[in-house]
Amino acid sequence: MEVGFFQFFSYFFLIFLINLGLFTTVSVDAFALPPRLSVNGYVSEYTGGEEDLMLPMAGDEQHNFYLDPRLAYATNNQGYGDLGLGYRGIKNDAAILGLYLFGGYTRIDNNARLWVANPGIEALGSRWDAHLNAYFPIKNRHQTLGDVQNFYFTGHSEFAYVLHLSQYAGNGADISLGGQLFPHTSLKAYLGSYFFNPAPTNNIWGGAAGLEYWLASNVKVFANYTYDNLHHSTGAFGLGVEFGGVHTARINPTLEERITDPVERYLAELGRGPTIPSRMRVQQTPGSLQLLADNIAFFSQVSGANKPGVYFSQAGGPNNGGVGLIAASCTFENPCGPTDLTNQGVSTLNALFPNTQMYFNGGTYNALDVVGGTKALTLLPGQGIFSRTADYSQPATGAARSIFVGQFVLPGSNTISNAIILAPPGNFSTAIQLLPNEGNVLITGSQIGSSTDTNAQPNIGIGSAGAGPFNDAAIVDNVTVFARNLGINFGGPSLTVRNSVINAGSSPIATSVIGIRPTEANSIINLQNTQINVSSNIASSVIGLQNSFSGTQITASDITISVNASAVGAEVDAFSPGNSTTSITVNRGTITSNSPAGSAYIVGGAAGSTGLVNINQATLAVNGSTALIKKAISGVNLTITSSACRVNGSTVIC
Repeated sequence: MEVGFFQFFSYFFLIFLINLGLFTTVSVDAFALPPRLSVNGYVSEYTGGEEDLMLPMAGDEQHNFYLDPRLAYATNNQGYGDLGLGYRGIKNDAAILGLYLFGGYTRIDNNARLWVANPGIEALGSRWDAHLNAYFPIKNRHQTLGDVQNFYFTGHSEFAYVLHLSQYAGNGADISLGGQLFPHTSLKAYLGSYFFNPAPTNNIWGGAAGLEYWLASNVKVFANYTYDNLHHSTGAFGLGVEFGGVHTARINPTLEERITDPVERYLAELGRGPTIPSRMRVQQTPGSLQLLADNIAFFSQVSGANKPGVYFSQAGGPNNGGVGLIAASCTFENPCGPTDLTNQGVSTLNALFPNTQMYFNGGTYNALDVVGGTKALTLLPGQGIFSRTADYSQPATGAARSIFVGQFVLPGSNTISNAIILAPPGNFSTAIQLLPNEGNVLITGSQIGSSTDTNAQPNIGIGSAGAGPFNDAAIVDNVTVFARNLGINFGGPSLTVRNSVINAGSSPIATSVIGIRPTEANSIINLQNTQINVSSNIASSVIGLQNSFSGTQITASDITISVNASAVGAEVDAFSPGNSTTSITVNRGTITSNSPAGSAYIVGGAAGSTGLVNINQATLAVNGSTALIKKAISGVNLTITSSACRVNGSTVIC
């Protein structure tokens, strides 16, 4: 897991203070030469830093035998802690020659941990230097990252296969040459190259360049750039400070002044967390290929040339109202066009590919019986509508979902997934209509009705049509409904609504507005983590949940219900139960009824209402000229436990 800048800064600053405290408390006399502490911080693709404490154990002006503990870390959660042992000596007053060996614990990509040995040699002149490093991972060169499932399409089929992911680190080396650019300035430049062999993956090779300038004797700025066949371009800018050591001049220093300079290492990962690079290896697991579906029909709105981000270069075809579709139509490589979504189109596709799953990659489509028609699009049993990303690989979300203007009629065992369905009430009273059937219906990840234009909303979001008995079970999951009169009007034995928002507003002719109601006896409705918002400035009756058919049972958990009316004399009921065979049970929720110019109730209903209402762990609030938790004339058997009640802003006993 990557760490943030402030987490990194806090961590690194703490270590810096510890090292600085150690540095300042150490007696210089205890060492052959003055110890040196260097700290570099940089900003690149990540934020990082490095601390280097050189401790000369033996030597003089001409020699330095030292210990060198180092720590480096970056916000990509990579870094190292190691300890070096090295020697430098001035040869023939011409250059400093040095050799060293570092070893320590390193954390690289994907939180892999390994031990690395780093021997090296160097030569330093007054105005130039050269460094050669080798890197040998001691153990844990190979890390298994696990398996991931991948998918691909061809024709009308979708396949899945398993990819095995591994990470490899290998031996490597880097070399760099640098020097002071001008005799009278501290500006220094370097060039370098590096190579790593993380077998059995491809080699890593690249080059590096950098600039360094000392603003003062102990403060510098620097810039680095690397390019390789793994990370490509990486640039970094940073600031460094240095304490101690034998340096007195940064311009044309003597050899003796450079004998405590930092050792230059880890050229390849400058700007990415100072570690050694690694490569991923991705292999398909033998025998993992699986056929997931062979009955997919693909639809595309326009060509990729006219729609950035769309995978396809051609417009969907034949785009002829569903006429002339054959087995070679609606493939992944050659999707059908938008006008092919008609009753004839879906009927032909179902004959070719039973239980057709229709995939759409964005754009707007008409859900009509024929091109330019005025009737609904009727799917066949088992068919589904799926809005997908531009390449069909994932379910679409938000504004990227395909839009369907019209109405869907679902006869059974149908799925509507991640779609936006707009059904203007001038043509269709219901956006999704369920017919009496023997199958199940799933509506998920979708938006039904317009969220901005009340007049463009269907009268009913999801409704049952035709004569019963209804034998289907419906699941509404992660769906937002906008309807003028009825959010959900359900006729069937079982309805589950979860993680959804049901909005019902009023049309100019509505006398009542209802969030959810069953239309058949003995229905069971289960609501989970759902909001129901019902409001009207016209209707005389505004109801959250209506339960008027014998034997119907409604259960709700973690629910929010808000019912509001502004018309004079309007009655607002959060719950409107029926006879003694009906029941409404709520566990955890917030229920509010507001009718400033009328009557507001949590539990309303007609005078003959005798159903059961059980409310537990809820917050109840009513506000109105007449405001009661339970309507006075109601015979409802009401039980409230562990709840809080407010009437016109005042706390009352429930």
